[in-house]
Amino acid sequence: TALTGYQYSLHYARERPQGRLPSNKDPLSTPVNIIEHPDVRRMLLAQKAYSEGAFALCLLGAQLADDEKTLATEDERQAAHTLLDFLTPMIKSWPSEYGPEANDLAIQVLGGHGYINEHPVEMFYRDNRLNPIHEGTTGIQSLDLLARKVPMNNLAGYKACLAEMSKTIDEARSGELADYAGQLQSALETLQKTTETLLGAMMEKPIDLALANSVKYLDLFGHVVIAWLWLKQGLVAHSGLAQAEHASEQDFYRGKIQAMRYFFHYELPLIEVWSKILTDIDSTCFDMRDSWF
Repeated sequence: TALTGYQYSLHYARERPQGRLPSNKDPLSTPVNIIEHPDVRRMLLAQKAYSEGAFALCLLGAQLADDEKTLATEDERQAAHTLLDFLTPMIKSWPSEYGPEANDLAIQVLGGHGYINEHPVEMFYRDNRLNPIHEGTTGIQSLDLLARKVPMNNLAGYKACLAEMSKTIDEARSGELADYAGQLQSALETLQKTTETLLGAMMEKPIDLALANSVKYLDLFGHVVIAWLWLKQGLVAHSGLAQAEHASEQDFYRGKIQAMRYFFHYELPLIEVWSKILTDIDSTCFDMRDSWF
């Protein structure tokens, strides 16, 4: 649904003339199509990063679901099961949260036309908005991740997930995407520091307090996983771009690289804010009382 909304708003932006660029001072000049406005491109790029990143996560889950049944050895099948089981709260929640974010931006690209049912983007938003609810609610998925999936089996799933991300970092470290590999490595270190602090807090502090900000942990981990999947796509895109013969292929790969760039520059840095809330064991929400509302 997020992808469909993105594609619809992209088509609209390519055909809707309105306004002129700040550099054009001629009031009688022909309006440009709104895709020429940088802020519209920002909204389209965010939709692409959210929807295609979420789609990659869902496809990874589907691949692992096949792998746990079809790989050659029991060890390989078990490894696929361990990783899928660990990622499940993020597969359920990240697309459910950021899919509606993409649809919200699709409405904004269409402006007033996006808010009426002559165009389908408002329907896409309403349909997608149900997903954070019927996936068990995001809060429940966050408790499942932090309180169950991370410590389960001696942190087996957690360690397996970090190991997969580290493989991609190593693959990208010596190439043109080395800077992004470094950023993801830094994000992994933030994730590990945050996780260790929270696991300690769950042992030493009241459990309700230690888990009070679990949704922010789910957001943090989910963003790191999506950044990892964008780096994987970036590696494939760089390889494909070097071999692409046709302009349409080259544009496809450049679009993938630019969406990766957007996610690393605009989204991944947010984890530092969330990490501080988590490592401080911030009690703002926990301390709030019913009567204070």
